[in-house]
Order: sequence, then C-alpha cells, then structure tokens
Amino acid sequence: MTLASAPADAVSRREPAPLAARVAAVRSSPVRDILAVTARPEVINFAGGLPAPEFFDVAGVAAAFAAVLGEVGSGGKALQYATTEGEPVLRAALAARITARGLPTEAGDLLVTTGAQQGLHLVTSALVEPGDTVLVESPCYLAALQVFAFAGARVVPVPCDADGVDPDALAALAARERPKFFYSVPTFQNPTGRTTPAVRRAAVAALAARHGFWLLEDDPYGELRYEGARVPWLATYPGAE
Repeated sequence: MTLASAPADAVSRREPAPLAARVAAVRSSPVRDILAVTARPEVINFAGGLPAPEFFDVAGVAAAFAAVLGEVGSGGKALQYATTEGEPVLRAALAARITARGLPTEAGDLLVTTGAQQGLHLVTSALVEPGDTVLVESPCYLAALQVFAFAGARVVPVPCDADGVDPDALAALAARERPKFFYSVPTFQNPTGRTTPAVRRAAVAALAARHGFWLLEDDPYGELRYEGARVPWLATYPGAE
C-alpha cells in the first residue's frame, strides 16, 4: 500500500472559536430591516424616521466645514485626535444652549457621541448587568430595545396613555422590579408622537428619586417644535438632579 504525502502547504485546521453568546443571540436589527425596505424604489415607507433629503441644509453644512478647515494655522486641528469627551469649544456651546433651555450645565458635564445609539450603548454599558431590569414606555423606540437586550437586560414595559407614562403604573413596577433605569422619550415620543405634560414629568422625576432608579431621557425631536411652548426636560424637575 502506498501512502500519498500531504502537500507541503497543507495545514491542519479546526473550527474557529465561536462568537460571544450575546452576539450569537442577535438575529436582526428592526431599524436595519425598516431601512432595507425603505431603500426599495417602489416602496413609500412611513415606518422609518427619515427626513426628506431636499430639506437638508447641504450648503450650510458645507460652509461650516469650509470655515473650520479654512482657519489659518488651526484648520487641521479638526482632523486630529482629541479627548474622548469631545471638542471643548463644541461642548461649551452645547452647555450654553442647554443652560438657556433651563438646565444649568457645564461643558464638563457633557460627552459628545456619534448619535443616540452610541449614547444609549454607553449608558447601558455603565449601568446594566445581565439580568438587571429596565423599564420602558409602551410602545418604545425599537433600536433602544435592541441595545437593552444586547446588554442582557430584562425589559419591562410601563403602560402609557395619551399623556405618556402612567405614574401609578410606573410606581407599582418600580416598587416590584427595582429597575436600574426608566427609558423615556417624553417629547414627540417615538413611535406615538405624543408629548408628556409637565405634571406627568414632575411625577416621574419624583418617583425616580423615591425608588432610586435612573432616568434615561431621550430627546431627539425637541428642537422640532413649531408651535406651543416647550415642556421642560425631565432632568429639570425636583428629584431628577
């Protein structure tokens, strides 16, 4: 019997190490699925919060980039590595804007992110251990639910009505579940579009103080109010300091 010798470049292989369990458990992204449908030319999809491209201030953004990059002697700074908190001048401007809206803020209080998803991920990573409970509005922003699930959180919905979260239901669930935080979009809520009135916001802040859970307030649409008075952020009410 003749034994054939293996080629010189043959390498013994075994299966690579598996993905982490938390990654293997991810099946799909609801937002990605929505955007995939939206990309089809024959579909008019109202599920995604996509602004009309013709309303983007392309000229204004281009002018802003040109102004920053054209600064003599310092334009290149905008392309350089910087502290993870974000550009100090930008944070100072944001702090002044937030303070003007009723929430005293210093630049050192702020961390600039690439968007809401990174912010949600950072907060959840800092607060949530696998198995911890988080409370959310019902219904809730889909991509936030995905972040919480990826962290291993137990997500419990809080009943809501036309004015937002039901304070009595929130109080009962907070006492029973001892959540790490309550996630809320109180202004033009996603997906309902409702705005929680001031009296409800004050009640939520008081409950957070009484039961010792954090408030994770998401305000992506607060600048889009075109009529009526702004309702102050949850963070401005007693108990949410």
